[in-house]
Amino acid sequence: MRKILILLVLALFSCENGLDVKPKMQIDTDDVFSNKENIYAALIGCYDALQLQHYYGRNLIIAGDMASDNSMATGTKIEYYSLDDNSLLSDNILVEGIWLDIYTAINRVNYMIFELSSVEFLSPSELQDYLGQLKFLRALHYFNLVRLYGGLPLKTMPTVTDGAENYLPRSSEELVYEQIISDLEFAAVSIINMEPQKATQDAAVSLLASVYLTLANYEKALTYASQILETAPGLEENYAELFSNSVEPSSEIIFYIPFSANDKNRMAEYHLPNQLGGRYENSPTQKLVDLIEPSDERKNLIASLYTTSTGLKMYYTTKYSNLTSGSDKVIVLRKAELYLIRAEANYWLDSIANQQLILDDINLVRNRANLSSIDLLNLTGSLINCIDNEKQIEFAFEGKRWFDLIRTNNAIGTVATVTEEYQMLFPIPLSEIVANPLIETEDQNEGY
Repeated sequence: MRKILILLVLALFSCENGLDVKPKMQIDTDDVFSNKENIYAALIGCYDALQLQHYYGRNLIIAGDMASDNSMATGTKIEYYSLDDNSLLSDNILVEGIWLDIYTAINRVNYMIFELSSVEFLSPSELQDYLGQLKFLRALHYFNLVRLYGGLPLKTMPTVTDGAENYLPRSSEELVYEQIISDLEFAAVSIINMEPQKATQDAAVSLLASVYLTLANYEKALTYASQILETAPGLEENYAELFSNSVEPSSEIIFYIPFSANDKNRMAEYHLPNQLGGRYENSPTQKLVDLIEPSDERKNLIASLYTTSTGLKMYYTTKYSNLTSGSDKVIVLRKAELYLIRAEANYWLDSIANQQLILDDINLVRNRANLSSIDLLNLTGSLINCIDNEKQIEFAFEGKRWFDLIRTNNAIGTVATVTEEYQMLFPIPLSEIVANPLIETEDQNEGY
């Protein structure tokens, strides 16, 4: 009987299997999809893939800041220094690990979508809910991959054998985005779930706003961001509460990944100084520290100051602080981002006619941080620069800065170590080129 990968099964990645996923343990499809309880457990297995160490469990988030001007490598891991220097090689453990973990997550989703097509005991609404959540996850996975690596193998069917049919060439970025949008549009009308630790309709709509902003489709970015903000406006009153250990997450959070003492991450360990029990692998740059105004209530969370006995100043983030339990949640989508997406979309659509709308959205974020409102009389620089600065500070150490810089073509000139166009993409992993007969050396991203 054919076996499949479900639940908490990790992939083995080698030169022989490339994108193929071989499970450490196997479960008969007849058993997994024989009742609702097992199907739900399989769905949770798809969410658990988000927690993998090279994904939202740690390295995707660190990469999103360390490749940018937000943070720098200050620990012992050599691969982080290559990331910080933007001098990645195709065999860097981060390059390979992020690729592998996300494709592992995609394969779990594809398995479940494929098998659900033959399940007959779910009601139509239950089936649509499951499929909607799964397609949201697949869209999120591909959105992260395409922004990091560019065009890539677009797998929408599960890997179930070691055959040649599992290998695919690189698809264009345009085709990958078409799949992302198709999946999100389905999710936005199909999901019933309303718990923010799993996919919701609001999460799908919010991700569509981010996707369309990335594609410079500002009208649709504005439409989708406004759809959420007009229905449920407002931010969490206390910025620090977003990152607290409250059982109930803030209503500002649209989608997050929970962790616990039994299912932990190492975010706090990698960010806290050695003197506080951490590894101090990733810390704020002085540029980021200097950008934050003294009265900004976000400053202590983004750049807390520890002074050693010798007078050495060490800045560190406390957005992740649960060193012992490793239970810090990782936030993927929240409303503050939608306000700034809407502000940017309005700017590019008509920066003059929309000035007050833009200022209103920027000031909502600033005021929450105990900062005074800005207007055209006290504005330093342009409105778009103001939006960029607010995004940089508001989401520091949430893994978003690098994506904003490459989306706006501002990496060159902003990040000292980015001097060439090719550096705005990661290289395709060497192990994938070796394993996949449909991706040759000449298919590697330019410059690598």
